[in-house]
Amino acid sequence: MSVGNAFMPRPGRFGTLPVPLTSGRINTGTLAAGTQNHNIGAMAATCVVSRFTVVAETFPTAATSCTLQLIKMTGGTALALTAAVDVNAKTANVPITVSVTGTLTAAERTLLPGDSLRLALVTVGAVSVQPDDLVGVAELLVQD
Repeated sequence: MSVGNAFMPRPGRFGTLPVPLTSGRINTGTLAAGTQNHNIGAMAATCVVSRFTVVAETFPTAATSCTLQLIKMTGGTALALTAAVDVNAKTANVPITVSVTGTLTAAERTLLPGDSLRLALVTVGAVSVQPDDLVGVAELLVQD
């Protein structure tokens, strides 16, 4: 919301600065059955993961299934921040908003300096249509 030239956060967001963390175009190469992990990035500030959106010019089509999941990495420890979301043969250029799992604690949703985000793309069965121009964006609420 803005009043004149002054920016004001929406109610409930006072003290936070929403920042998009964009994966850039994810290069899946020739996608085959199995799990492919793609690093999205990290922040130098303490942030809370608010939501995640993914879009593609062409979503993959697999014989059985193809899902995406947002993962928080703390060193070598992975924590799923979202449920696995079906992207198999979804409509091109239509963003899919992925909710952060509601049962996570505040600490689990928080990215500390040194943590990173990863996108896991899990395909079951032969891939008949390869993904193209796949991009993910995580909205982070900067706490400090």
